[in-house]
Amino acid sequence: MKRLLKIAVLLFAVAVVASQIDSAQSEKHLSKKELKALIAGAKTKSDHQRLAAYYRSESERLLAEAKEHEEMADVYHRNPPMLASKHPMAVGEGHCRYVAERLKEAALKTQALAAMHDKLAEEAAQ
Repeated sequence: MKRLLKIAVLLFAVAVVASQIDSAQSEKHLSKKELKALIAGAKTKSDHQRLAAYYRSESERLLAEAKEHEEMADVYHRNPPMLASKHPMAVGEGHCRYVAERLKEAALKTQALAAMHDKLAEEAAQ
């Protein structure tokens, strides 16, 4: 009974912390509408800094997702599904490696956008 209570308290604590982290991240994250408006009207140093921070955050998210797909590819490599031999890019390891590569490419492009907005922020400060 004590063990069950400890587990319940631990799960509750994890849920509370996770919800706080999630709400803090959503405050920093721009909605699509806010992003479009900021891109369309970015003129000040602050505007460009916000865009650069958004793109850096987006790049980190993409790289984390790529890492997840690489890990899944490793699991599929060790335990290939039956259809993987007939459809290597649609199922299993090949699919996960392909997705991971595309996500890394997107992260590089997003990093370039962050660098561009950093430069524009410096120019706007002058």
